[in-house]
Amino acid sequence: MAEGERTNYVYEFTYSSGPGLREIFQCKYVRPDEALNRFQKILSLTQSPFDFKILVSDESTGEESSFQVKGNPEEMVGKFKVFLETSTGYTFAPTVEELADVDFENISYESMSNYDKMQMIIYASFKHGKFSSLDVAEIYESTFEEDLPKSTASTYLARMWNNGEAHLERHGNRSGYTYRLKTELPEVQSDIERAEEVLAAIQIRIGK
Repeated sequence: MAEGERTNYVYEFTYSSGPGLREIFQCKYVRPDEALNRFQKILSLTQSPFDFKILVSDESTGEESSFQVKGNPEEMVGKFKVFLETSTGYTFAPTVEELADVDFENISYESMSNYDKMQMIIYASFKHGKFSSLDVAEIYESTFEEDLPKSTASTYLARMWNNGEAHLERHGNRSGYTYRLKTELPEVQSDIERAEEVLAAIQIRIGK
């Protein structure tokens, strides 16, 4: 989607602006990132964000998706971002932190985010051929004994792909993307070696 491009999406936010106060805010035809920006402005104006619900409608297909969340503002924004990506297929531009390479040499298991751990799984386990978000989720869960929803894996893969500018190639369409590591790049080979070393150490530590 080009910046400023009109979309078919209608977004409806229902939220608590204070004790006993329910508000509804609607915006139409904007991109998911602009809808998220408007949601963040709503958050900044609420006295106490008890809970929020978002309903996304696609006027071209009649499809609707909804999501309800509670928590602090930062958690809400992160969860709504994942929901908007999975419900619309839109890929948000990665933040500076997300674009930074994982420092495999100095990272510790306790400090690793789910995104860090998923990247390590990809570098260490998918050196040959293509793979899907389901493949990543299955290996992630067997390695760390933690659940990684397929929708979350899809979102993380889209960020790691970064419109073809990062270390992944993407093939297919929204109904079934597959990815391939650009193993012909020297920096990818280096990351593969480091990821294998760290993963081996982690597996020993957690008793695999």
